[in-house]
Amino acid sequence: MDISFIDLTAGSVILLFLIGFVGGLVSGFIGSGGAFVLTPAMMNMGVTAIMAVASNMAHKFPKAFVGAMKRHKFGQVDVKLGIVLGISAEAGVLYGAGVQETIRELFGKAGSNLYVSSVFVVVLAIVGVYVLRDAYKMFYSKNPEEEKKTKLAEWVQSVHIPGTMMYFKSIDAKISVLFTIPIGFATGMLAATIAVGGFIGVPAMMYVLGVPGLIASATELVIAFIMGMGGTIKFAWAGYVDIRLAMIILAGSLFGVQLGAIGTTYVKPYMVKIVMGVIMMIALMSRAVVIPVYLSELGEIDPLAPGTITILKNLSFGLLLFALTTGAVIVFKALIKGMREHRAKMAAENAVPGTFSAPEVDVVEHQLSPTGRLERIMLVTDNSEHSESATAEAINIAARCKADLFAFSVLPTPTLGSPLGQNTMHDVEKKAVVDRLLKVRKQAEAVGVSCEILLGHGEEPFAEIVDQAEDSSMDIIVMGRSDTNDLVRSMVGSTAEKVIGHTHSDVLVVPQGGKIEGKGIILPVDGSRYSDAAAVTVQNLVKQCSAPVTIVSVAVDERLKEDAIVHAEKVHQFMKGNGLDVKVDVRVGTPSEAIVASARENGADLIVLGSHGRTGLDRLLIGSVSERVIGNADCPVMVVKL
Repeated sequence: MDISFIDLTAGSVILLFLIGFVGGLVSGFIGSGGAFVLTPAMMNMGVTAIMAVASNMAHKFPKAFVGAMKRHKFGQVDVKLGIVLGISAEAGVLYGAGVQETIRELFGKAGSNLYVSSVFVVVLAIVGVYVLRDAYKMFYSKNPEEEKKTKLAEWVQSVHIPGTMMYFKSIDAKISVLFTIPIGFATGMLAATIAVGGFIGVPAMMYVLGVPGLIASATELVIAFIMGMGGTIKFAWAGYVDIRLAMIILAGSLFGVQLGAIGTTYVKPYMVKIVMGVIMMIALMSRAVVIPVYLSELGEIDPLAPGTITILKNLSFGLLLFALTTGAVIVFKALIKGMREHRAKMAAENAVPGTFSAPEVDVVEHQLSPTGRLERIMLVTDNSEHSESATAEAINIAARCKADLFAFSVLPTPTLGSPLGQNTMHDVEKKAVVDRLLKVRKQAEAVGVSCEILLGHGEEPFAEIVDQAEDSSMDIIVMGRSDTNDLVRSMVGSTAEKVIGHTHSDVLVVPQGGKIEGKGIILPVDGSRYSDAAAVTVQNLVKQCSAPVTIVSVAVDERLKEDAIVHAEKVHQFMKGNGLDVKVDVRVGTPSEAIVASARENGADLIVLGSHGRTGLDRLLIGSVSERVIGNADCPVMVVKL
């Protein structure tokens, strides 16, 4: 048996350490073990294929253990699934190691090299193309963060075989262990053949069992630990493990694997697949270009000239370095971007009320004059669907008016020491709300709108919103409207209604699906100074964004119709004198119903009305016109405050 060890120089030791570091980085990130670059790297340095595979496995299992522990802290590892697959993978390792030894004995070093390289090319081509195709589909889907379960995975989870069913938390379902055995065996077989079992294990868990990408890549590290330990013993017994190579690579990879594991906490699921697929294809080319060299050594093709062999080996090594660099760049970019977002998220989570930046011009009083000024827009958002349209409109208004946007969310103060786990639930909800704020800022910045974000806490959300708007001198508060049944919508007491009742800022309430596109503005008037304020606001709005205006005046019965006409004509003359072309719509009936009906009939997409801003028992008993208009209008409603 021909067993040879390469000479190690200072340069080769440093190179092996760096290769181990990048291999560990990629391993911690995608869970495939990183051996798809480490095995070719050692072969490029003159290590025989079987020794490269054996030494790789020797360094793999301690590194995999460290990576698995790191990612387990992030909640990404399904330990039970990893152990189940690891047991059958061990059988595959023992069988694959025997195949490797047989090929080595029958065909020598060139035959072993050809076998490993050929399997590399075939497996990476099939799996790499499929993974990239899936990543492409996820990236261009409506929700790139959502991993859709394949039809095959749905079928596997639907099959029930008595006596073989086992529950796995990563898929929240029971599957037959009969499906895990061939996956584990193939993973182990490939690991012993080319030391890259993850190329079968990770995709199989994702596409056959339905395990999410991040969990599949993390769970693969558990499998790698189990089968790596058994494979190392098997190969070492036959004398194929070069412990020097294993320890040098391990030293570098132990650093890299932890960084790679941290990187997974910052990326979307499709990014793991992109990294995996891209490096697979580059590693494939690295091995493919040297296959003619091994065929030549075996006499299967005409002998290649020494110069040609050198060129092919150098090209292979260059492609390998490119694969390493590509993997490192992608992972480090994910880390840097993720850390930047993490800092922003922590700033949002730890911010205290009153930390929105102050306006450039000091405001003596929080009470704003009715000028329709839109320089500081406060968006109140949460994770509910009804805030989506409000978010879109706040960003659009800020973009059109060149205004600054301030996104604000409120979480109820958690009950400390709750035995029911409310603190944990609060943390989960807090993370979701902060993620939402960051998403809003990203949407705003994508269209050139400056956006600050802030998370508030308090027992009464409306009070936090009002205080923040007052302290930060906001011109307008934009909120969504929850579309529930008519009875609930007509009742007072919602957050939006309380905000309107207490704030001095104007308030824009946007129903789900509501859009302001300049189709028309409805201006209800009643002769009060509040409706006059609304008229001034509309006048300024039309100057910024042209739209037809309809003045609506409503008499509760025929005897008051003349008064309604006088109120409408007064505002009409005021607006006409300022060069605006408006029409008048005088109606008899219930004010809120008449206003909503006029908006629908005129195709308006905005209602602007004044509010008396009353709070307390009088509002509870008689109701408010603005509340009822907001609750029943199909379009956004702006309430102008004095």
